[in-house]
Amino acid sequence: MTAHRHKMMLGDSRYIYQSFSSIAGAVKQKANYVYGGSWRLQSLSADTDFALAVEEDFKKLDQAFDLRGSNFGFRKNIWRGSKLLDVDGDFFVILTEQPDTGFPKLQFLEAHRVGDWGDCRDGYISDNPAYNGRRILTGVIVNDYMAPIAYRVKDDSRAKGFQDIPANSVVHFTDMEWFSQGRGTPTIAAAILDWYDLSETRDAQKMKQKINSILTLVESTESGTRDIGRNALGIGGGSSTPATTYMDSGMIRIIKNGGSLKAHTANDPPEGWLKFTQLVEQSAFYALGWRREMLDSSAVGGAGVRGFSADINKSIAARRETLESGYKRCAQYIIAKRAKMGVYSLPKDWWKVTFTKPAEFTVDEGRMRKADIEDLRAGLITATDITERRGESFEDVVLQRAKELVMQKQVAEEYGLLPTDLAILTMPGDVVPEQEDNNNNNQDTTDDQDMV
Repeated sequence: MTAHRHKMMLGDSRYIYQSFSSIAGAVKQKANYVYGGSWRLQSLSADTDFALAVEEDFKKLDQAFDLRGSNFGFRKNIWRGSKLLDVDGDFFVILTEQPDTGFPKLQFLEAHRVGDWGDCRDGYISDNPAYNGRRILTGVIVNDYMAPIAYRVKDDSRAKGFQDIPANSVVHFTDMEWFSQGRGTPTIAAAILDWYDLSETRDAQKMKQKINSILTLVESTESGTRDIGRNALGIGGGSSTPATTYMDSGMIRIIKNGGSLKAHTANDPPEGWLKFTQLVEQSAFYALGWRREMLDSSAVGGAGVRGFSADINKSIAARRETLESGYKRCAQYIIAKRAKMGVYSLPKDWWKVTFTKPAEFTVDEGRMRKADIEDLRAGLITATDITERRGESFEDVVLQRAKELVMQKQVAEEYGLLPTDLAILTMPGDVVPEQEDNNNNNQDTTDDQDMV
């Protein structure tokens, strides 16, 4: 794809995102599920002290890594990244640092910041000795095997207006669909023509609605034309307006003998047009990797609910996989820089990291939890699987439970209670174990007295 076509496609995609509330809502909704308040870093190193130190370091400095400040947290940038993959097709992260301290910094860039700036006629570099003769694909400089070796980034602070940054200092986030592809394609782009067609039909329907809202009454006359006599006497309208008399808070229509007035009614928008727009939106949402039913899930019922949920979760998982690969590289860069600053020492497996997953989408939380318990008892899944579906870490859950048990024992000892008194959760009317034992003992005593 040429740089000009990429620019045009990017402009169309952003225009559609800004102009259609349904597409903007779908993109943001998808980003909400992909982020899900999760994405907490987890170190998989066998060195538990190192793993704990890294995880705590990321928790404390989550809002310090982005160059733009605390409004762009490391975890929350996942939400923005997911949105950009749908609207722009890709985005970039430059791995940099503070010059005076060496503290790791990340600079997030939208798609329009990387392009064919400078002298790169016919798609080849000729203005940088380090890359002269190399091919450039809409800002991505590649070698003979189409592997990225540098990115041409817009930089107004330089005389040329750009700079070429080596690929080992840039993380390119995109979901490639072709082996020879150099830049990402917005998911919105697959339905650009559909959205423009839908925009034209909606504009026409809106105009029709406005006209119908203005037309209140329809006049029928013998001649089918305006009364010229009344116009001459000044009691009727001109050549382009109906004969009317206006009042402060209303209007009186003058009718000649033999004429009639009927209330104007319009059945708009037509049902056929509504079904057509839904069909167009449905196909456009499929191209987006989403389902139109997410706007109104009441239309889904029966067995279709499970298929609907499966489609949404697969889309979330695919997007998460795309973002996770690049985010791991960002996390590894931060860990290496922090170790260089002396915060901690790196073990052999320091680079093994992952992130907590967002909660799984479901339209029936109760049914899903019941099924999870049955599968766990049957040995088909593990407790880790269940906690990950809910956007939690099993290790964190176990540690939290252990803390709660210790606290319950301490409180029980302080107030002279049994730990089980605090651990058992009962509702009004429930029979607690001690009460049930007392009832059984009383019943046994009664039986013995009857026998005597």
